[in-house]
Amino acid sequence: MKATESFTAERVTALVAVLAGALAALLATYTGTGIGNTIGAAFLTYVATIVTVAAKVPLQLGKVLAASGRGTVITAFVTAIVLISIFRALRGLV
Repeated sequence: MKATESFTAERVTALVAVLAGALAALLATYTGTGIGNTIGAAFLTYVATIVTVAAKVPLQLGKVLAASGRGTVITAFVTAIVLISIFRALRGLV
């Protein structure tokens, strides 16, 4: 298998969706929302990214979800929660 064969549209979509979700979580943290709202914003951004790309490019959604994997999504959300905690702790010191 060549390296170019591993970059399918589904995998690129999954990567972009996870990164967009993590960015949305960090932006929500910066504005001072709660943990529930932050996770909701990240999840909605993740789903909206996949739906937007799927509307323009024919994708197999099962492969997109498999490519993003539970581990990647969980890692992004846990990272966002940890960064929220660190941000609030540092903000409390000032």
